[in-house]
Amino acid sequence: MTLLRPVTASLLLSIVLLAPTARWAATDPLRHERTHVTQQQQINELNQREQLEDLKRAQDLNQTQRQLDQLRQQDAIRPDLAAQPRTQQLSETQKQLDQLKLEQQLNRVQQELKLNAIKREQHPLRRQEQLREFQLQQQMQFLQEQSRTQRMQQDINSLR
Repeated sequence: MTLLRPVTASLLLSIVLLAPTARWAATDPLRHERTHVTQQQQINELNQREQLEDLKRAQDLNQTQRQLDQLRQQDAIRPDLAAQPRTQQLSETQKQLDQLKLEQQLNRVQQELKLNAIKREQHPLRRQEQLREFQLQQQMQFLQEQSRTQRMQQDINSLR
């Protein structure tokens, strides 16, 4: 009977000490699943936000292209307005606009690849960090592209 008491005490002590760990282990898959679902929602929201920003970029570029086309039409109708520096500036602005369009297409593909890689990341903390980094990169890129588009529009306006 005396041998049973230390074993019983040891067993009880083990149960008391390991119960929270067992409870945590049982809820860990639930936490992991909730974290995964939450992060998937964040990725989906980020993807939707990126699509909206892409539409805004496309609208801005289309507006800039229309303005360039209008100036070219004016030059065609009234050759006296089509001075050499103005024609060169229009051509240079068109090149910049074309370059920006190509860069945006490349960026969209790279963003999609990056989002797919984030979706495949298994470790929740790394995934969360990658999401934050991706969001910051996207914000910086959007602001840079917006700034370039505005500069082009200012150049066009100065030619009017």
